[in-house]
Amino acid sequence: MNVFKSFGDPARFEIAGRWTVDTEPRDRLPQDGGWATGDIRITVGRQVLTARRYNGRESKHIAWYLAPLIEWLLTHWTSIFHEEAYAWPEKGSAPAALAVYSALGRSIASSDQEEQDQYQAVQSWWLRHALRAADSSALYPDLCFRRLGDAIEISWTGRQPVHAPEGFALTSPPGYALFDVAAVAAPLWQFLEWALETAPGITAMDHAAINGMRERFARLQKTPLKVLELEYLGNELEALLRRAKDTVKLQGTSVLVSDVPAIAELDPAVLMFGGLNPSIGQQDANRLIQFISTHQNDPETETLARFVDDRNWNFALAPYEEGYELAEEIREELGISDEERNVNVDAILRNLGIKIEDIFLDTDSVRGVAVAGPGFSPAILVNTNSVFNKTVGGRKFTLAHEFCHILFDRTRARKLSHVSGPWTAPRTEKRANAFAAMFLASRVATRSVFHEYGLDRTKEAAQALQLGHSAFVEHLYNLGFINEAEREQLRLKVDA
Repeated sequence: MNVFKSFGDPARFEIAGRWTVDTEPRDRLPQDGGWATGDIRITVGRQVLTARRYNGRESKHIAWYLAPLIEWLLTHWTSIFHEEAYAWPEKGSAPAALAVYSALGRSIASSDQEEQDQYQAVQSWWLRHALRAADSSALYPDLCFRRLGDAIEISWTGRQPVHAPEGFALTSPPGYALFDVAAVAAPLWQFLEWALETAPGITAMDHAAINGMRERFARLQKTPLKVLELEYLGNELEALLRRAKDTVKLQGTSVLVSDVPAIAELDPAVLMFGGLNPSIGQQDANRLIQFISTHQNDPETETLARFVDDRNWNFALAPYEEGYELAEEIREELGISDEERNVNVDAILRNLGIKIEDIFLDTDSVRGVAVAGPGFSPAILVNTNSVFNKTVGGRKFTLAHEFCHILFDRTRARKLSHVSGPWTAPRTEKRANAFAAMFLASRVATRSVFHEYGLDRTKEAAQALQLGHSAFVEHLYNLGFINEAEREQLRLKVDA
């Protein structure tokens, strides 16, 4: 019996395949790829994504031609494992499979030329990251792969294949998972290697096609690390980073997955620049690289390490709820009273060994920067040119925000180089903002101050907690102390 050849760990990510024999003569099969009949099974976190039901019978694999899948992996490998940025402005916090589907829906039928162009960009991104792009006629799950720092996000919806026959249904519910790069890249690479070594071609054209794929596989295996980093950064940022590194004399430290053309751990500077606005100037790039260089090669304190937790995002909670939960945990562990109205963030961070640098950047779009992890002394850069940092309350909020990143937003390699700005991952920023609000103003303290000052004096109430007015209003709304109409009315007030 032809058994499956499995690659990876079903508790994390596993792909399994086997070749099958088509009963139809070769000349009746598709000329291109008709030789590649086989079965495929994909498992994520012990959930079989290819599980399906057809006319009452259940199975865990999909039977189809494997050649298009091999072709897709060879063509888009570097994007699958290194492209993090979306090709459209994404303000939501949904995983990629949901985000790209929503983005396509927003622009697919538009008569506006700009939106039509954006649809093409979104469609192109989908083609590089969505499994169904490998073969529109296959009955694959609606699955996307996307790089996230030093991790790979795998997400899938419950959408059924467009061309599914009557009585067919994929049975796996929607989901999301985040793994280190090697856990996904190595099994897929081994699957490719097995498939190309054992491909059962029949005709001379089949063998020519297989040999062509083998040559592409060999070339892909030799992809230089710099090319893979370029996929993560893009041309503008790569050039900016290269010049800054040359100026500061900072060496790159990206690490490849063993025997696989995928970066397991990105250089901290690459991680930082991957979240930067391309319009940032060279002087600011140099300052940021100097900041990284200054804090490299020093240890993290054991005191701080006790609080670090790189748990996965909890999509069962809204970002603000998750941020609140994390802040309340940390406040309790640090012994901060619920009644405290003036949390001394500077002192807390310095006692944990987190260094703080107030540095002027030409850009005002970067609010703060955090670096931490093995090989770093944890540090926060506060941009004195950011409007958010020009008040005592605004600066405290930035410090608390970056504190959240240091504790909870490290990559899977447990290092962090994080820039806070309007182009960073929305869920990450929303969670950090909520963390900062709750860390500075507990439920008890917020309720007490709000009752003391009332709805007509929210600016004074915010100042009593050393919060910005906008942040305070959102905090009140999230905690249920004001309704939506009151929030909109208070939003019209401008911060003092």
